[in-house]
Amino acid sequence: MTDRTVTARTVTTRTVPRILTALFLLALIAPLLAPARGQTTTETLDLETAMHRAVQASVEVRTARLDLDAARREAARVEADPTSLRVPTLNAGHDVEAAQDALRNAEASARDAAADAFEAALEAQDSVAIADVALRIARVEARAAAIRLEAGAATESDVARAEDVVRSAERDLRDARQALELAIDRLAVRLGEAGDLPALDGAAPEPTVPSVDEATSRLDENASLRSARRAVLVARAQLEAVDVAFTVARSDVEAARDRLDSAELRADDLRSSLTLAVRQAHNAVLAAEGRLASALEQVATAEEDVRVASVRFEAGSIAEVALERAQLDLLRRSSEARVARHGLADALRSLEATILGAGS
Repeated sequence: MTDRTVTARTVTTRTVPRILTALFLLALIAPLLAPARGQTTTETLDLETAMHRAVQASVEVRTARLDLDAARREAARVEADPTSLRVPTLNAGHDVEAAQDALRNAEASARDAAADAFEAALEAQDSVAIADVALRIARVEARAAAIRLEAGAATESDVARAEDVVRSAERDLRDARQALELAIDRLAVRLGEAGDLPALDGAAPEPTVPSVDEATSRLDENASLRSARRAVLVARAQLEAVDVAFTVARSDVEAARDRLDSAELRADDLRSSLTLAVRQAHNAVLAAEGRLASALEQVATAEEDVRVASVRFEAGSIAEVALERAQLDLLRRSSEARVARHGLADALRSLEATILGAGS
């Protein structure tokens, strides 16, 4: 009896779980490995590549680059003009800086939009995989209900309900496939692609969550704050230009000083507001990080459930459909974890956009 138990445990813990795990993982990643819309190439598309293509395809980025080139030409012209005064020269240089900020933010916005579309497509692929497994289970249970009816162990109502579940699962799978096609099309638009896309590579590096101090320390990169500080420099230059004894009316000097005070006040107030906005965005990141941790715990629980179900199935204690239900639950928990991981990535992108002032 002891030898038999050891043998069963050996088979269960080494052979069956490996086979079941391999089959399960194949079902999970099959949509990710399959080329989009019948494409036969083995090429894959990862997130970084998608974001790079989106930047190159973005009309806003191309426009920002043209604006930057124009600002640089104008600044060079002003600097080369020996009659140019300090304030116009300063303004020309500031226009170049503003154009650089606009280009940086346009590129960031293009990357963010591509990431959103890429992640939505991955989630849609998960939905197809889940719907496919759910339909397979529903069909097995419908056949079982029909067999029980013939044996007098079920009613016609039981069979009808099981068939309703099958039809519902079929609709869910159709809807999931249509949603996936739409998600792929949206991603293609973001990337400026006219043809089919390669299979999506869902692998991504672990996100790095900065501390709130690290986030707020980067406020000097904010486009709006940089613009406000440039306004302070211009106002100070204007004051210095008119604050000349015996040549400018006192009222003009006081007006220039008021403009400087007002510009400094606006810059200080903007920095305070941005600090609060960054802290709020950072709190959203921490909340998303907590949701991901919770989702991963549920995945671990579901994995243990699959392991236990595999042992019980090998021992003959449960039917194969019960094992498939456990695997389906793991699929769902894994999909939820992916959504939570994407939620954290999105929160980090929102934090970065708040720091940079992208979209503001």
